[in-house]
Amino acid sequence: MGQACAVPIYSFADEVPGARFGIRSELVAAGNRLPHRHDYFEVLFFVSGDSPQRISIREYLSRRGSIFFISPMTAHQVSFDPSNRCFIVYFDLAFLRPDLASCTEIDTELLARAPELAPFAYQQDIDFILSERDITLLKALCDRMLAERACPRLCSEEMIRSYLAILLSEVTQRYERQIRALMRDRPPNGGGERHVKRVMKFIDENLAMKMSLTGAAQRVAVSPNYLASLLKRETGKTFVELVTEKRIDRACEILTFTAERVSQVADAVGFSDFDYFCRRFKQVTGQTPLQFRACHRASEESPAAP
Repeated sequence: MGQACAVPIYSFADEVPGARFGIRSELVAAGNRLPHRHDYFEVLFFVSGDSPQRISIREYLSRRGSIFFISPMTAHQVSFDPSNRCFIVYFDLAFLRPDLASCTEIDTELLARAPELAPFAYQQDIDFILSERDITLLKALCDRMLAERACPRLCSEEMIRSYLAILLSEVTQRYERQIRALMRDRPPNGGGERHVKRVMKFIDENLAMKMSLTGAAQRVAVSPNYLASLLKRETGKTFVELVTEKRIDRACEILTFTAERVSQVADAVGFSDFDYFCRRFKQVTGQTPLQFRACHRASEESPAAP
C-alpha cells in the first residue's frame, strides 16, 4: 500500500468549477517529470522529438507522431528532450460527454456509449503512431482548441468539445481493427468494483477509528473526488453513509452476542459521542440500543415452535 501511495495524485477539481478542460502547446523544457497520477484524462501528442515515457508499467520512446492516452488514476512519468514539441490536452468526462459525467471507470458499458475513449483503455496494448496526414489533421485540431481557449467567444466550449471528440474519434478509427479485436478478446472491466471492495475492507477494519474520505482514498490510491463519485455510482451511498451503516451493523452484532454496556459498544464502533450514537442507532433501526438488545434476546430465548 505504501508504494502505491508514494505516487502523488494531482487534481484540478478544486481549482476549476464544473466540467474541466485544458490544453497547452509549448517547446517543453528538457528533463524528467516526477511520477504522478491524476483524476482526469490526458493526451500527449508529440509533433517532434524523441524521449522516453513510462505509462503504468510500460516504457515507450516517443517520436514525431506519437500520441499517448493516459486514463484517470494511471501512474505515469513523462520526460522531454529540448527538441520536443508536444500538445498536452487534459479533460474530464463531464466536459467531453456531459451525459456520462457520473461514470468513473472505462469499462465495456462506457465504451459502448463513448467508443472514442477506447484508446485510453488500450494504451498498454497499442503503439499509437500517427501518419504525416494524421499529424497535420490533429495539429490543426489542437491549434483550433488553443485559439478558442485563448479568446473565448459564443459557443467556444461547444467548438472545443467538438474538436476534442474528433481528435479522439480520428485515432480510434485509425486503429479500429486492433481496438475491436481487443474489445472482443479482452473487454475492459474497469477497477471500480476492486476499489469499492478495498474501501469496504478499510471501513470494516477501522470502525473504532476516526475515518475520512481522504484517508480511504489514500488507502486505495485514488483521489477523494474520484472515490466519492465511484462509491455513489456503485453503491448509491456516500462514504459517510457507508461508514455509519457499517458501524450500526457492527453495533447490532455486539448488542446481540455480548453483554457489553451500550457506552462500550458505542466506543467499539467509533462513536465518541454516546448521545449521538443512540440517536443514529434509533434512526437506522427504529429502536434504542437497549430496546434492540431486549427484543433480540427475547426472540432468542423464546421456546422453539413445536
